[in-house]
Amino acid sequence: MAQTIKRHSTLSERVLKIMGIFSGVQIVSILCSIVRTKLVAVWLGPTGIGLFGLYNSALETIGSLSQMSMGIGVVRQLAVTPRQAIPRLVRIIRRWGIALGIAGAFVTLALSPWLSRFTFGDSSHTPGFVALSAAVLMIAISNNESAVFQGMKQYAGLARATTGGVILGLAVSIPMYWFWGLDSIVPSLLAYAGATWLCRGVYRARVEGPVPRISARETFTTGKTFAVLGIYITVTTFATNAVSYIFMSYLNMKAGTETAGFYQAGFTLVNRYVGLVLTAIGMEYLPRLSQVNASARRVRIFLSHEIILILLVMFPVVTLFVTADELIVRVLYDAEFLVMLPFITWAVIGTVFRAWSWCMAFVILARNDGKMFLITELASSVVAIALNIFFYDRWGIAGLGYAYTLWYIAYTLIVWAVCRRRYGMRLNPMAVRLPLTVFAVCVLAALFRSGWGWWGAVPLTFLSLLVSGFGLRRLLGSRRANGA
Repeated sequence: MAQTIKRHSTLSERVLKIMGIFSGVQIVSILCSIVRTKLVAVWLGPTGIGLFGLYNSALETIGSLSQMSMGIGVVRQLAVTPRQAIPRLVRIIRRWGIALGIAGAFVTLALSPWLSRFTFGDSSHTPGFVALSAAVLMIAISNNESAVFQGMKQYAGLARATTGGVILGLAVSIPMYWFWGLDSIVPSLLAYAGATWLCRGVYRARVEGPVPRISARETFTTGKTFAVLGIYITVTTFATNAVSYIFMSYLNMKAGTETAGFYQAGFTLVNRYVGLVLTAIGMEYLPRLSQVNASARRVRIFLSHEIILILLVMFPVVTLFVTADELIVRVLYDAEFLVMLPFITWAVIGTVFRAWSWCMAFVILARNDGKMFLITELASSVVAIALNIFFYDRWGIAGLGYAYTLWYIAYTLIVWAVCRRRYGMRLNPMAVRLPLTVFAVCVLAALFRSGWGWWGAVPLTFLSLLVSGFGLRRLLGSRRANGA
């Protein structure tokens, strides 16, 4: 028992150390995003936010399709590949990244008139989508290199490249917003893509050992080992991004670009800023889970540990967002955006289930079960679009917050059913009780916030900080208690 506790504390220290590195990266990214969002909100208004969201949704949707979602397959394949075979595999991975990026750029060029008509109702924005074809190429190469960094566990290099990219992208974009106004949206997206591509090239992942000559046929044959999983993930990622794109277009047509901008701003706030915890921990989680995927017992241990750790970290983050939602919106956006507060308050509570389901979904990926991952994600996408339209039609922007939370509750049930029935996974009882308790407290915080103002939720925020601190101390302190 003492040995098991020691292993858990060592694992917790390693996870939190890597989380610390990428939380720092995410904080820099968030600060840059805050500045960018604030400038767009003040200088360009809700219309600028809406245009940015529409173009960005289209870019992400096309990018997910053209890249074949190779990233996860690449990370998994590098994690299970013998050390001596790594140089050869990395060269093949980079060739695939360039080829897919070029193909994606040509697809964007070909579809640019249709994309303009579908998104805006006319062909006036065709040149914007033509220009974004270059961004598709640069993003494909950048994301491919990011997966190489992650799969080889070169976290420091990835952190430097990512930080440099966001800072350089912001520095180039600010003059564009000031001088070009609404015309700066597409150039700024190109600037960010170019800055990321440049920095990933400068800090390129280092591969030890000679790189052999590889034929085109061998590149294709070997690449199928990670591309097959990538094809399944491509469809799922495309569906997820398409849901966002379709709903943004629906909202734009039904309520106008300004309302779409409010929703996009709120969705970004919830997903990006709260999701930094998931991003930071996920850098280390997938490679580790992939290495032990053949052992059901070790996967079960890692899964339960990850759920407990991530919920302890998320608990105070969510309650703080609920308590200080108005302050956060005023700082990050502008008073004009306060109309999205009901969405933020209830959607951020759904991130509890988002974190819980996220941990279980990675089990499916680590098992290389692309078909089942496709089924779960398509089911999730159908639930999301149905809930968004239904709840918005009845309760407006607040209804989208309810829909977000119900969406991730449904998704959690879906992935848990898969893990339980298909893989025989069982969770540590604490990995079930803790998320449910966190969710209940966060709902109470939201109700108190609605009834008595921000001060009504303050006691629950302090409670979350105490529970989180005590829980993390137990995870990390057990090693010292056992004389490790």
